[in-house]
This record gives sequence, structure tokens and C-alpha cells, in this order.
Amino acid sequence: MFPVAMGGLSAGSLGVADFIASQTSERLGAARALTGMLLVSSILLTGLMIALGGFDDFLVANNAGPIALAVLHGVAMAVALLLFFYAMSVGKVSIVAPIVAAHPVFIVGVLALQGATLPVLQLLAVAIVLLGVGLVAASAGGHMPTGARKKTYARWQRVVAVSLASSVIYGVAILLLQGAGNGLGGLQTLWIARCVGLLTALSYLRVRRARMLAPSARWYALFLVHGALDSGGLLFILLGSTDAMGGAITAVVASTFPVITVGLAWLVLNERLSLRQLAGAALVFGGVAVLVGH
Repeated sequence: MFPVAMGGLSAGSLGVADFIASQTSERLGAARALTGMLLVSSILLTGLMIALGGFDDFLVANNAGPIALAVLHGVAMAVALLLFFYAMSVGKVSIVAPIVAAHPVFIVGVLALQGATLPVLQLLAVAIVLLGVGLVAASAGGHMPTGARKKTYARWQRVVAVSLASSVIYGVAILLLQGAGNGLGGLQTLWIARCVGLLTALSYLRVRRARMLAPSARWYALFLVHGALDSGGLLFILLGSTDAMGGAITAVVASTFPVITVGLAWLVLNERLSLRQLAGAALVFGGVAVLVGH
């Protein structure tokens, strides 16, 4: 089935992209790693916009509202990713990824505040996700280095707090993305978001008076892979969302991307996964799949 294939490709692309982000952030800092990825993504998407005629009838009065939402989405997503990358650079990927993956709970909460009626299954899924996040957070106390691998770890309370903040802001970004997508094409929205995100990351580095560029050109080859995977993962979701049912199926399959990230952390980084942590991650991923699917 086409939506399943697109969702699987999206999950694989985003899962690997986030693992790459954990490594570039650890070595370059979260802001510089994010800037490098967004720079490459912006260039790639600009090329696609030109090739596919994305700029045709783009700057018209009817698009003013959606463009404004896309700009806000770009800022929110850049902040969410900055926090996400930072948390992965100072904590275990297997702790951070499941917490950030719980962002649909926030979206469902906003819908409930707006008066939406939530079915029992969705309420149960919310409870399951929150229980899973609690188990993962409770296991974060033992997130200090294992084996011979050297890494500077922050206090587990800080890692969990930053991950939770990233999750909430990520949820805000998704709501803004949905609003922008009602008036703009998916490629146009993604292009605005990545360009605005790049400006946001550059502004952050400017305020911090930090170096903006990577120390050597070899990093940009990795940014190219990261940017292509990240943009490709989002485009696969758009390709699979040919109708309401296809969009739901694609979103459910794509939402499993943190499983790829955690799996790579276990295989490549030899991160130990406790039984409590595995149970918590399984509850988060399962509950999120139910929420996205409904």
C-alpha cells in the first residue's frame, strides 16, 4: 500500500536524520548542527521550488494568512529542534527521543480545550503515553556514560526538562503547520519553514556571539545527508497524504521514527536500555500511533 510505503520511508529518513543530529550536536553544539542542516535543507528545497514552479502565484493576498502561520511554524520548529538536538547532545538518545515523540498528547490537549469531544480510545492513548513518558523519565537517573565511550552528560533532570519543552513546542509547531497547510502547498510551507528556521538559528548564534560555520568543509557532506533525509522524511509524508485515509495511515507509520533513532543509539552507541525504559518507550510509541491514527 502506497501510504504505508511512504510512511515507512519517512520513518526511516527521520529516524536516521535524528541520530545524525545527536552526533553532530554533540561535537559541534546543537545550534551549529541545526544551522548546518537547515542551510542545506533550504538550498535543496529552493531548488525544488524553482523546478516544480512553487513560486508561481505564491506571493498573493490570499496567501498572507497561511504564509504568516508558516513563518511562525518555522520559528517554533527551529526552537523545538534546537532543544531536541541539545538534549541529545547531553543525554542518552534513548531517553530523549521517546519524550519528544509524545508531542501528539499536547496537540490532543489543545483540541480538547477548544471543545473537541475525545473518544474513549483517544483518552486511553493519552494516559498510556503519559505513563510511558513517566517510565522513561524515571529511568533517566541512570543515564550516565557506559562503557568506554566519553561524553559530557548533563544532570538527568535538565535532560528531561529540555526534552519535555521540546515536545510541547514541537506540538505547537505541528498545529501551526496544519493551519498553514490549509492555504499553501506542502512544498511551499516546508520551504518557508526551513528558510525561517535557518534565520532563527543564525539569529541565536549571532546573539550568543558564537561561531556560525562548521570548522571544516567535511561537515557539510554530513549536513547534506542530514538535510536530505530530514526534508525527504517530511516530503514522504506529503506524498502519502493523497486523501484523509492515506494521510492517517502515512502519519501513523511515520510516527514510529523515534524507534529507528533509539535502535541506532543501541546498535552504534551501545546505549543500555533498561526493562523500565523499554516498557516506557513501547507505551509512548504505541500510544502515539493510536493518537495519530484517530
